[in-house]
Amino acid sequence: MQITEWYSIKSLTMPSTWVSFLLSIVIVGLILGILYKKEVVSIFVDAMLELILIWKFSVIVTDFSLVIKHPLTMLYFNGGMIGLIIGMLYMLLTLWKKLRRRGFIEEDLQSLFLASILSQSFYQIWMAILNDALLWQKALTIISFSCWMLIAFWKGKAGSIWHMQLLLLFFCTHLFIASLQPLGIWQVSVLVTLLLVLFRIFLQPRRI
Repeated sequence: MQITEWYSIKSLTMPSTWVSFLLSIVIVGLILGILYKKEVVSIFVDAMLELILIWKFSVIVTDFSLVIKHPLTMLYFNGGMIGLIIGMLYMLLTLWKKLRRRGFIEEDLQSLFLASILSQSFYQIWMAILNDALLWQKALTIISFSCWMLIAFWKGKAGSIWHMQLLLLFFCTHLFIASLQPLGIWQVSVLVTLLLVLFRIFLQPRRI
């Protein structure tokens, strides 16, 4: 979904992507807090904080000369698309280490499946609500991702085979919807979904 709206909080101006992302992780965090143990929620919250911090301060890598000349730019800029990818890769690496340390238990992988679909679905829905687009594009996005949230709750306790198949279908759905939007399939959110799907497929529960 294309960014058409910006929001101001005192001196800080945020694009609709930031607002959608923050709303999404807060809602998903609350849902996980209701459904899972505190340890599971802590893993999700830590992962999101790592992503935000790496993405925010990756401007040091993506625009080093500007940061050297004007250090305060770190407070107002971020690493953009490259920084987000760096943040995603770092987050997934640290997440893998934590899950491995816990033994890739079924509950962790179930929560990862649910969080992956809910986070991206809420983000897409908020983007459709907060930005301007054709009515049918907004309706298609909201209805499709709302259906996927219902599926995620329905099959949240299913086995890994189910989860892998559903995540692949989820990615195909996202790809199809993105192809009908102004920015097409070359959206960062599509890449994020792909990384989340590949990461979950790569993980397998511990065999007892």
